[in-house]
Amino acid sequence: MRRWSVLSVAVIMVLALMLSACSKNANESASTGSNGEKKVNIVFWNSGFATIDENNKAKKKEEFYISQAVKRFEAANPNVKIDVQDVPSGDELFAKFQTASIAKNGPDLTVLWSGSYMLRFKQFLEPMDSYFTSEERNRIVGWSATTEDFTAEGKAYGVPFATDGTFLLAYNKKIFADAGIDPVAQRPKNFQEFVAMLEKVKTKSITPLGLFKDSFLHVPDYWIAQTVDIPGLDSLVKGETNFSDPKLVDIMKGWRELFEKNLVIADDSVRQLFIQGQLSMTVGANSDILTFAKEMGDEVGFMKIPDFSEDVKIHNGGPGGVGAALVMTNYSDHKKETADFIKFLMSKEEQINKIKSGEARITVVNDVDVNEYVSDPLVKEMQDMANEPSTIFWPDNVYPAELTSEMMSLQSLVSSGKMTAEEFMKKIDQKRDSLLKNK
Repeated sequence: MRRWSVLSVAVIMVLALMLSACSKNANESASTGSNGEKKVNIVFWNSGFATIDENNKAKKKEEFYISQAVKRFEAANPNVKIDVQDVPSGDELFAKFQTASIAKNGPDLTVLWSGSYMLRFKQFLEPMDSYFTSEERNRIVGWSATTEDFTAEGKAYGVPFATDGTFLLAYNKKIFADAGIDPVAQRPKNFQEFVAMLEKVKTKSITPLGLFKDSFLHVPDYWIAQTVDIPGLDSLVKGETNFSDPKLVDIMKGWRELFEKNLVIADDSVRQLFIQGQLSMTVGANSDILTFAKEMGDEVGFMKIPDFSEDVKIHNGGPGGVGAALVMTNYSDHKKETADFIKFLMSKEEQINKIKSGEARITVVNDVDVNEYVSDPLVKEMQDMANEPSTIFWPDNVYPAELTSEMMSLQSLVSSGKMTAEEFMKKIDQKRDSLLKNK
């Protein structure tokens, strides 16, 4: 779940002035080397590349992919130094980036969550279109997550950084076989068939479906997205259409029905419960799926989240895709060198090096066959799904962060029966209208 902490303008301005007064601009870093050549220092706030291995604390920073990539880039560009500064992702980065950008004292480059999370900083971001040829752009998938109108051809304020894959349902083959269900051959065509399948599993006295506490973003929010498409989500955000549309209210009624019929539990321990055979089905993204396969072997199968109805605009997809983007600041004094570094990181050779490092399994470029470097055929399957047009990047990346927070704080009232689906959707419309009014 992604939440946004709203900082007051006053606090931000004070911090900006303090930053401006206390330090020289981080980008005032060009100097002259011993050979007389102008040296350029690129400040990179790294929130996307690993520099710590929780399973191997002895691993040195220079052994991680980004350190080695920087070393290769600097060797090829001896007049450029990349100053990698690790910054935690999420709210802390957002606040730090906004404060520094007001003072024009931020980095040349960083990684921000895609969609509305990065676009709210559009006034500080350099449009990337002029830095990429059509051929270079076509070999990278997921641009719609970085453009101002959420279309693949739109004006891009960031470059797709990595993919979360496609969020899937993992199921226990033995439990389903005991219930007489083949979820692949008998794949539910709509929500009613999905409920019927879960009810059949429930007759075996096992909880049919386990969700995370934030699975509103994985299931009903995805159903909303597939019903209206991404441009439709944008229309909802702009107030051109309403969440209280009866078709979308029906989705929240379905969300309530899953809990009302005791077909689901929502708990962040569901991964372990599923691996232990205490759940017949759960949700997971790329890393979860590979973990389930490692722990459960042939006992686990996978399927996409069933369509909510046969009338949706996007069929047989799932949430996921590009969740973050490399962004360059428009106040950078070294735009050409920064763009060169971004293109270097996105090059075929570096995407291969990243996969070989083990720090990434799948990629956002379409000219790398992961199976040449990873032996697990499931990884190839995850890669193919991630690149499918039906994989919808996280809907909450389209909503304003405050709207997502409102949804997440109220959705549990629907699942617990303390708020009706109609009331929930009206509340979301009211919050959206309030945000638009105060924009």
